[in-house]
Amino acid sequence: MNIQDVLNAVAAGGSDYAASKKLGINRQMFSSYRTGRKTPSDTMLDKFAAMTDLSLQQIYLAVYAEKLENPTAAEAFRKLASH
Repeated sequence: MNIQDVLNAVAAGGSDYAASKKLGINRQMFSSYRTGRKTPSDTMLDKFAAMTDLSLQQIYLAVYAEKLENPTAAEAFRKLASH
């Protein structure tokens, strides 16, 4: 699991615009999460968990894996997030 999987779960088959409205942010910010220009805050990650069937642990592991510079560690985080 990676951040794109998390964002897809948040959008739940709808548009990024609709998801951003539910989150209380603008579409550009949601797009920034998709492109990796911005990383969602911990508060935003909590909102993601409230909107999806994903656990908070899955979301944090998937998102923080994107921040890691060590590819082996990042892959380990992604694998843990998939469970």
